[in-house]
This record gives sequence, structure tokens and C-alpha cells, in this order.
Amino acid sequence: MANHKIVNIKRSTKYSDRFIIYLDNKSVFKVTEDAFVLNPLIEGDTVSSKEIESYGKEMRFQEARDAGYRLLGYRMRSISEMRNRLRKKSFDLVEIDHVINHMLELKYLDDEAFGKAFVREKVKNKKIGPRALRSEIFPHKLPKELLEKLVNEIYEEFNVRDLIVAHLNKRKIQKHQSINNKDQKRLNNFLARKGFSWDSISDVYQEWGLI
Repeated sequence: MANHKIVNIKRSTKYSDRFIIYLDNKSVFKVTEDAFVLNPLIEGDTVSSKEIESYGKEMRFQEARDAGYRLLGYRMRSISEMRNRLRKKSFDLVEIDHVINHMLELKYLDDEAFGKAFVREKVKNKKIGPRALRSEIFPHKLPKELLEKLVNEIYEEFNVRDLIVAHLNKRKIQKHQSINNKDQKRLNNFLARKGFSWDSISDVYQEWGLI
């Protein structure tokens, strides 16, 4: 197995937590600061290809963790979303599992906390019904029992009837208002797209004297 002599060591100017190791064959490899502290390297030392591969593996884990932290820097993520985003960044399954487990241990990833924030933001701001909410959260692949728990809880906080009424008020619909067939159909389709069932819609229509 080939050994290579270290001719120069520099701290990365872009990432202060890693070092760049220059070898006598003009190649370079990167070392995380943690790995460098545990196994210090100095100019004149020799390193084997196996050691370089090991450092490279740890470097990939660090890069995967950094990518995960950057994603969390924008907003909360579900476990499934984090996994998919890291896969798109070309990290392999071992590297991705490493990041997921690392973040679960630190409680940086928490599907229940994510789900609660997600459904509350969608229902509060967009005033969507259960069908639309389930459709929007589906890509995050939350456990079925957790999903149902979140949906039930959020519509205890935000009553479906009140959400429909809010849409009627925003569209300036009045109680006992006469609505022609074309406008009625348009309103029905709008509320259905918002995720409300016909049973919930018709209950409000009857209360308001719209049917």
C-alpha cells in the first residue's frame, strides 16, 4: 500500500474547522478539526492510502452534517424531507443515516414537533380543510398514527365551520344571499379545493341560508 509524504498543512480559509493536507505527489486531502486533534499530522509525516481513505470518510460525514445544519437553518424539516434533500446532494445512504441519527440524538429532528408546527402554519395562514392538509403533509411521510393525531388536534383548535365562514367573509358572501348557479358552482369548487368536505360545506350553507 502506497505511502505519501506530507509537504504542507494549511487551515482551510473557507471552512475554519478543517485542514488541507498537501502531499508529495501533488494531491491533497481534507481533515476535519476533530480528526486532526485526535490524530495530529505534521509536515514530514507519511500517510498511507488507507489512512487517507479513512480521513476522507470522516470528511464526508462532516460535509453531510454541515449540509443538514444548513437545511435546518432555513426552517424545521421532517426526517423524510431531510433524507430526500441530502440524497439530492449526492450523499450515500450510510452518510445520510449518520446525519439522521446524529440529529435525532441531538433532537434537531423531531417529526412530532415538525408536524405540529407544519399543520398549525398551514391551517392558521391558509385556512385549509382536512383533505388539503393531508395532501400537503403527505410528502413528509409521517407515521399514520401521528398524522391522524395532528389532524384531529389542529381542527380542535381551528374549527372547520369557522374556517369555511372565514372564506365566505373574505369573498364577501352575505347570509341569505341569492347566488346564481354559476357563482354557486365556483364557490363550491373553491371550498372543495381548500380541502373541505361537502358535508362540512353544506352545513355552513344551510346555517347561512345559501341553499
